[in-house]
Amino acid sequence: MRRLFLAYLLGVVTILPVIVTSHGIPGAHSEGYVADVIVVDLNCDANETCVSRPANFVEYYGADWCEECPEVEQQLRNMSNDKVVTISHRPSSSDDFWLQASKERFLDVYGLWGYPTIAVDGHYIFAGPTQSKQLDSLLSEYDSNYSGITNVTINGSTISLDGNFTNMSIDIWTIQNDSSITNLVTNHTNYSESNIVDTNGDKLVIVLSRPGFIALISGSSIPANDYNPDGGIETKNTEANSISGTTVLIITILLLMISLPATYQLVQVMRESKQANINIENISIKDTAVTDAAFSIDSEDN
Repeated sequence: MRRLFLAYLLGVVTILPVIVTSHGIPGAHSEGYVADVIVVDLNCDANETCVSRPANFVEYYGADWCEECPEVEQQLRNMSNDKVVTISHRPSSSDDFWLQASKERFLDVYGLWGYPTIAVDGHYIFAGPTQSKQLDSLLSEYDSNYSGITNVTINGSTISLDGNFTNMSIDIWTIQNDSSITNLVTNHTNYSESNIVDTNGDKLVIVLSRPGFIALISGSSIPANDYNPDGGIETKNTEANSISGTTVLIITILLLMISLPATYQLVQVMRESKQANINIENISIKDTAVTDAAFSIDSEDN
C-alpha cells in the first residue's frame, strides 16, 4: 500500500500571501474565480519535490464521440511547458470515464455547451481546435501568480490543507496519465465534505476557488467554426434513438404542409363530382316531367 507524507508547502514552494484574490483580467468574473492551484505528485520519491504550484491551469473538456477532440488532445500531449498543469474532463455520461463533478463544472461553473473546450485559469476559453492553436501563445504571455494554500500534508489517503479558506471551496481532482488523453480526471473530492482522497492515480490537482459561475472570455481572435454542440450531456445512444416532442411537432407540420395541396384538390374533385350527380338527377327529373306533360296533352287531344 502506497503511503505518502508531504510536509509543509512552504518548504517546497515559495511562500505567498495568504490573502486570496482573483487573478488575471479585472472584471472578467461574474461570481466565482480560481484563486490557487496546487499539484501533488503521487509518484515522487522522498528526496524529490512532491508539491508544486503551476504558473497556469488548463482544463480540457472533451468527449469520446467528439470528432474534433482528437486534434486538441494531440496538441495537449505535445505541450512541453512544465510550468503548466493540464487536466482532462469527460463531462458526457456516454464516456467511459465521465464524472458527475466534471459535468457540473462544465455546465454550472463555466456554462459551457460544446466540445472541445479549453478553459485557462478560470479566465479564458478556447472553443474548437482552430482557436486552441493559440493556447501556447497565450500561456507564454502571463503568469497567474496563484496563492491561498500555505500547507499540504498527506498521510495515506488523508489530506490536510492550511490557508485562508473563508467563503472558498476546494476541489481535489485525482488524475492519471493516459496514453491518449493528458492527465485524465478519474476521481473528485470536495474538501469541505471529506478529507479522504483517491491516491490511485499519478497526481492530485487541488483547486481553490470562490464558488459561483465563472464567466470566461475568449483567448482567441479566431471564430470558433469547428465546435461540436454538447446536446444536453446525455448518452449518445439515447440521443440517437429518441425523438423530442418538438421534432415530432415539426415533422407533423411539414407533412401537413406537403399534403395540403393534394388534399385540397381531392376535396374539390369530390365536390365537383357530387355537383355533377345532382345536375344529372335534376335533368332526369325535368325530362320525366316533360314526358308526363306531353302525354297529358296528347290524351286531351284524343
